[in-house]
Amino acid sequence: MLSKTCSRRRFFQYGALSLGAVAGSAVLAACGATPAPAATKPPEAATPASAGQAATQPPAPAATEAVATAAPAKAAAPGEVRFAMWDWYAYTPGIKWDEWNQKTAFPKFNEANPDIKVSWEPMDDFTKVLTQMSAGTAADVMSVWDPAMTVWAEKGQLLDLQPFIDKDIPNADSLYIPLAWQQMWNKFKNMRMGMLADLDITSIYYNKQAFEEAAVPLPTKDWTTDDYTAAATKLTKKDSSGNVTRWGAEIRPAFWEGYANYILAFGGQVRDDETQMKCLLDSQDAMDAIEWMRKGMFETNCFAQPNQMSASGLPSTWTGAVPAGILAMAERSADQFFSMADGMKDIPWDIAHIPQGPKGRSCMGLPDQWVIYKGVIDRNNKDAAWTFMKFLTGEWYQNQIVNVAARIPGLLSAVANWATGLRKAEPRLEKVHLETLTEQLEMGYPRGDQMFRYQAVAAEIIDPAMQQIFTEGKADAKLMKEIAPKVTAAQQKAASEAGGA
Repeated sequence: MLSKTCSRRRFFQYGALSLGAVAGSAVLAACGATPAPAATKPPEAATPASAGQAATQPPAPAATEAVATAAPAKAAAPGEVRFAMWDWYAYTPGIKWDEWNQKTAFPKFNEANPDIKVSWEPMDDFTKVLTQMSAGTAADVMSVWDPAMTVWAEKGQLLDLQPFIDKDIPNADSLYIPLAWQQMWNKFKNMRMGMLADLDITSIYYNKQAFEEAAVPLPTKDWTTDDYTAAATKLTKKDSSGNVTRWGAEIRPAFWEGYANYILAFGGQVRDDETQMKCLLDSQDAMDAIEWMRKGMFETNCFAQPNQMSASGLPSTWTGAVPAGILAMAERSADQFFSMADGMKDIPWDIAHIPQGPKGRSCMGLPDQWVIYKGVIDRNNKDAAWTFMKFLTGEWYQNQIVNVAARIPGLLSAVANWATGLRKAEPRLEKVHLETLTEQLEMGYPRGDQMFRYQAVAAEIIDPAMQQIFTEGKADAKLMKEIAPKVTAAQQKAASEAGGA
């Protein structure tokens, strides 16, 4: 059973990993007690202006085909585009994304493209898509996020979009959020895997009333991890028996989208940038970060432990822990606005920056993408698929991602309207500093996942080790001295078995 706090993104992300070498226990380790996001050092090379230039987005694991449970869908005709996406994509209450697309977006597209028929298909589990791709029955344009996107690219199932971009959107590098745009370039395949739909960012949602009652200064833009620990300690409440009734904070749970970011903020890295195969978790900076988090969870316990959150009895600790008074602060995705408005009622709340570490600052910054299945070449509808892709990533549709879906759009010109659009959708957000999220982008510290060259192989070793430290409390950071060499050796073995690729 999934944890009450395992995010949908994390579950499907590990579903994609499980296609390769990740065992079921690793999936449970990631989703076990609370949701779990990921971190990575930002790409150090600029996004390529053409397909011949290299970027630095780390690729994802290899994958093997799973057995499809649904009957294969028919292929599209040259003037047809099959579009597969999630019906729950919109955060805005009352909006069903599939219905809105079919009633509003597709007719808008057809005003300029009457000869192209677009049909909606529900996106299924990513593990089924590779089977459909191998059978030639996958949809033409699909919604995805990493590591699944890179898995599909590694399998040779995605259309390289860079030639189309060079021809039709030569200034694309300056149009989209850079940190997210860079994550769509695969340096090992030398290709543009997808186009940017939106960006998810981790911020801190907090109860202002709790701060005032505890006489703790409110978070500032330049607060530090030391300030974070001090505030969380003072905000933690206990009953007469010494049992915690409210924790000061919860670090975004699980390794890849949460804990790994603090490793970067402390000056460490999960792996090297060049080969993406050498594990660096045994560096002193990385271990210092792990110890800071572990002590906050298991010694002072000012940071809630995953199992403590699971035992709370809340239907969803992801959206409900701050409104229920179990947490004073929580590191969460850009998906909390409506649930916070509903749950906090008359209690004032706000959004804070992730704190500055001793040597930097980092938080999760993961995009949703759209990709084109390579089968459009055989179907002879690649031009129609690309025309529709331009519509999805163009100004009108990207503004609807703001106004209708309430997500942070990938197009920079639309980002400027995000806070205003969200307040129109929910007037109770008028006094909430939504601009924290756009400030994060301006400051440049949201990052993509620092994945390994053979991610599934690495996760199979790293995830259980992190569960020992952060979920079970049975080990400390010194475990990394044993784990890091094993991960590096496993990467080298995987490369050898892949023929050095």
